[in-house]
Amino acid sequence: MTWLTPLAGLLLAAAVIPPLVLLYFLRLRRRPMPIASTLLWRQATEDLRANAPFQRLRFSILLLLQLLALALLAFAIAQPQVDAGSRRGGRTVILVDNSASMNATDGGEDRTRLQQAKRLARGRIERLFGGGIFGGDPGEVMVIAFSDRAEVRTPFTDSRSQLLAAIEGIQPTDGTTRLEEALALARAFTTNVDPDAKDRPVEQPAALELYSDGEIADLSEQVLRGGESLEYTVVGDPETANVAIVGVAADRPYDRPGTVQVFVSVANFGPEPAEVDVQLAVDGVVRAITPKPVKLAAAGIDPTTSLYQPGREQVVFLPFEQARDALVEVSLLHQDDFPVDDRANMVLPPARRLKVALVDPKGFFLREVLVGLEGVMIERLDILSADDFAKLVEEDRADEYDVVVLDDVVPKQMPKAARILSFGSAPPVEGLNEYGIKEHVLVRALRGDHPIFRFADLDDLYVSRMHTIAPGSDVQVLAEAAEGPLVVAVSRGALSLVHVTFNPLDTNGPFGRSLVNMVCNAVEFLGNTREAIASDGLRAGQAITARVPATADDLKITLPDGTSEPVTATDTSVSWGPVRSTGVYELSWTQPGESGRVRRRFAVNLLSDQESRVAARPEVKLGEDRVAGAKASDAVQTPLWPWALGACLALLMVEWWMYRERTG
Repeated sequence: MTWLTPLAGLLLAAAVIPPLVLLYFLRLRRRPMPIASTLLWRQATEDLRANAPFQRLRFSILLLLQLLALALLAFAIAQPQVDAGSRRGGRTVILVDNSASMNATDGGEDRTRLQQAKRLARGRIERLFGGGIFGGDPGEVMVIAFSDRAEVRTPFTDSRSQLLAAIEGIQPTDGTTRLEEALALARAFTTNVDPDAKDRPVEQPAALELYSDGEIADLSEQVLRGGESLEYTVVGDPETANVAIVGVAADRPYDRPGTVQVFVSVANFGPEPAEVDVQLAVDGVVRAITPKPVKLAAAGIDPTTSLYQPGREQVVFLPFEQARDALVEVSLLHQDDFPVDDRANMVLPPARRLKVALVDPKGFFLREVLVGLEGVMIERLDILSADDFAKLVEEDRADEYDVVVLDDVVPKQMPKAARILSFGSAPPVEGLNEYGIKEHVLVRALRGDHPIFRFADLDDLYVSRMHTIAPGSDVQVLAEAAEGPLVVAVSRGALSLVHVTFNPLDTNGPFGRSLVNMVCNAVEFLGNTREAIASDGLRAGQAITARVPATADDLKITLPDGTSEPVTATDTSVSWGPVRSTGVYELSWTQPGESGRVRRRFAVNLLSDQESRVAARPEVKLGEDRVAGAKASDAVQTPLWPWALGACLALLMVEWWMYRERTG
């Protein structure tokens, strides 16, 4: 029980109860009996008794009723409240956010937001099932944990112990926050009580109770349906600031493959400017620290777009020699309430040159470009006939080459696993539906951010003849003309393809640099597809996928905490996940001819503006409904002062009736 104005109640009681008692001390309650011998002394004795302040207080039912009435009035003025829960029967869905931002420790005592949310949810269950006169019927409760994926911890139940165990078992993740799947699960379990029943009985919508910091990526896409209600409990501090790594990349220049350069993007999500040192480490050894702290502007609303923008800065480390493979770690040398985004890892493969096959060259252009890359990007260039390539495909050996270049060749059969750059006629790949020829074509649009267009501006490219194709839904158009796609990309498992719908000799490209650069970039892009280099790694919620030799055995994956799990390969490929935490994962296996285990590492990073903006939101908006959040320390209270006032009035009526009976 809590009191809103306890001092007012105490002052009222101290002001009215003692005077009432004193009045009864001074009041004569003897029955008058006239006696002849004392008749003349009556007036004198009454005056003496009235002036005696300390008489023996005799029991009086009227005094008792008046004291109780005053006590109840003082009790009501103090405004007592009890935490009795807000539900009276029906169904309740408790939604607990366990995304990355819920790992922030702004709750004090190194307690994470998720731990606070679980404590509050457990308290909610205790209140609902606490019983008592103010407890009401708790009904049934369902618990759902959600981040990028939602998980039903327990379906609707009235078992207090089962609900408490379900909440306690919620584990933290480093995923992003999405509410759509959690709402879909809640509605499915609420409106369809028994999916196997013939008549599919339907219940009223449940009351939704959200325990979160409000940083939900798809919140603007959600709406409350008719009859639904949402209570939002804010977990976290709306003033929490944070500095985060939001992007990393590494690059090996093709003319210096033994050299590595690292790029980092740092953002400030706090309301005040910040400074931070950035550190670069390779295989656990510190290689560099920024000579001066990186200065970051405060986050705020961009006046031109009216959108929230953090303060950002780009950090570029000097190139360093690193010919072999390595684990690159970038970290911020500071402490805040959200350390998950203060570091990022990259797995850098060893420097290597590519093995490339050119199939049935029909002109000088592609041959001369690829020959020029020998000794720089290409280690070995083989010129194959169409029959040689068909034999490779038949023997399933096409992936012996890092890249296969098709010079206007249409093979009868495509390999299952290969990285192919093709020109002219479309190869027999699903989704590349060729239907004609177009002439006198100009480039209308291209994806300038794609790696194959680095230093390759095709605005002045003239194509005298192109093959028109109708791309499938999973075919990515990288460049197009008004007549159709010019460059497309396909990625299906172990097959990666970049197809150019024209022959280079049917363009003015051989007389400039842009088309040459595009060919070089495409070879580098496809050759590195297998390695996942120079990337920011995976995200929590994605799966780790890899190709392994057919002879691989005893496959295991080691998690960032050092524990290992067995993995099963399917058709020389491995898929494990989704991963739930950031860090470095290691896939290892044994195979004939290797003295030890073959190992391959994968980096999983947060790199999310949404999750790094850890300041809790005081309200959430679903469609047109704005839901104000209750503080994490707030509880649903039931006031008792109306009951106290009602009892006080009842006692006063009884006291009045008894007084009338005595004096009537």
